[in-house]
Parts: sequence; structure tokens; C-alpha cells
Amino acid sequence: MIYTCTLNPSLDYYMEFDNDLVLGEINRSNIEYYEAGGKGINVSIVLNNLMIPNRAFGFLGGFTQDFFIDLLQKYEYIQPSFTYIDGHTRINLKLKGDTVETDLNAAGPYITPQAMDALKKKVSKLDEGDVLVFSGNAPIYLLDDVENMIGECASKNIRIVLDTNPNIIKSCLKYKPFLIKPSLKELEEILDEELVINDVKDLIVPLRKVLEMGGQNIIVQLGEKGSILVCDQGAFHTDIVQSEQIINTVGSGDSMVAGFIMNSLRSIDVVDSFRFASCCSIATSFSKGLATREKVNELYKVVEVTKID
Repeated sequence: MIYTCTLNPSLDYYMEFDNDLVLGEINRSNIEYYEAGGKGINVSIVLNNLMIPNRAFGFLGGFTQDFFIDLLQKYEYIQPSFTYIDGHTRINLKLKGDTVETDLNAAGPYITPQAMDALKKKVSKLDEGDVLVFSGNAPIYLLDDVENMIGECASKNIRIVLDTNPNIIKSCLKYKPFLIKPSLKELEEILDEELVINDVKDLIVPLRKVLEMGGQNIIVQLGEKGSILVCDQGAFHTDIVQSEQIINTVGSGDSMVAGFIMNSLRSIDVVDSFRFASCCSIATSFSKGLATREKVNELYKVVEVTKID
């Protein structure tokens, strides 16, 4: 079973405008809708769209709690397994103008030690063969708890996937996570060095350092320059096909994670999993929402992986 863990989910309120927002004036939207959000939640939704059962861990609370669960009911393959808290699940505003998008993200509720213990108890029931995807930022005061939780999972040969704070990734590399997906900035924090990247190949040496520190597969997305994977088989690159079709980058990284996990469960070919993951990421970039199975299969016919080392 695949488990996603999002410590700070969000109720995302989308508002779309015909024109770009003007500060200090009344801006009236023409479309509004809600979605269940958070990085791990996005991974769960893409897995659902690929018809892969998964269970979603995290914290929910307050007057937004029930509505959040209701929004997840439309996803047949997601099993909610949240820990309930006294604080309110945050509401994030996603404002889409004609050419500019603006996000207003709330900080989220305080997580008590008791609530974190309840989550860790759920995670402790995972067993060998399961996958734990830990996505999204964790508050500083929970870092030790998170590291202990991940370490316990690693001791049971559970596959660990990390797309979270760089300090968590760095401290957990000793547990040999199956996949990590840092941004360029996060990669610099993990390595504690400033990187000069003029070409995709400039990332090979830094990513090999992370490989030596314990990461099994490291993916970095480079926007319109595509994505790079470094693993024990070498360094590989995928391009963004038809970049002019990009209409949305929100969730593209989470789609990458979902696709890599999904394909790795049916194939031992890491390079093919990278190809499939890239298709999922691009599918989201070409869509108003998250990647669908149909769009991913369509892109799989044209996306290619190139060995670059």
C-alpha cells in the first residue's frame, strides 16, 4: 500500500479573473471552486487518477475538516486516515488572473505532541513492502518527531519518498530514501554550497554527492529545461515537450512523485519510471487540474529519456 503524509493540508479556494489583479481595488472573479490541497494530497489525487489505491495521512481540524473530507469522497482510490486536531485546517487562496497567478497561503494550525504521537502510531503500522510519501513542509518543532518516524519506517524496509524541508531530507539521507525531489534551492541547502547551473549536466556532480550521502534516486525539476534523474545507473534527462502548452505548474512536482512511485511498483526499470514520472508532471502542466491517466498515456508516446553522463 502507498501512504501519503501531509502535516499541513489545505483547503484551496480558487478564484479566476478575466484580468490581472489590481491592488487596492475591488477585483471580482468569474469562477470560484474548492479543492483539497497539500503536496501529499496532490500525490494521492494523481495516484487516484492512475487508479492506484492509497491512504492519506495528515492533520485535519476545525470547521474546514468535514468539507475537506467531503472533497476527497469523489476520489475512489483514496482512503482518508487523518488525525483530527483542535486547530483549523488552513484555507489557501489561489488567485488566477489573465497572465499572473497569486497564491496566499496560510501558516496552518499548531500540532500538539499528543496529535503527533497519534499520527506516529498510525505510521508505525506500516510494514515491509509499503511506501511512505512524506511531502510538504514540517514545522521546526516537529523535526525530531518526523526524523524518528521516518527512521522507524526505514528499519522495516519501507520505501521512503521525501519531498519536504531540505533539513529533513539531509538528516534522513542516512536512511537511504528511495526517492527525493528537491528544488535547486533545496539542493543547495542539502549540500551546504552555492551551485552555478548553466546547463543540465552541471547538476550531475552535485546530485552524485547526494547519491553518496544515501539517496537512491534524486530528481530535480528545471522548469522548461525538463527534469534530471541521478541514480546508480547514471544521469538521465527528459525535456518538456511542447512547452508552449504549459498552463499550470501547480502540482507538477507532486505528479512527478506519484508517477515515479506508481511505475516503480510494476517495473524494476528506474529509467522507465523516470520517463513515466515526467509524463505525469507534464500532463499536469498541460492541464487545468492534476494529471489524468489518459493524458499521461498520450504523453508516454512522445516523451523520451536521454542518458547524459
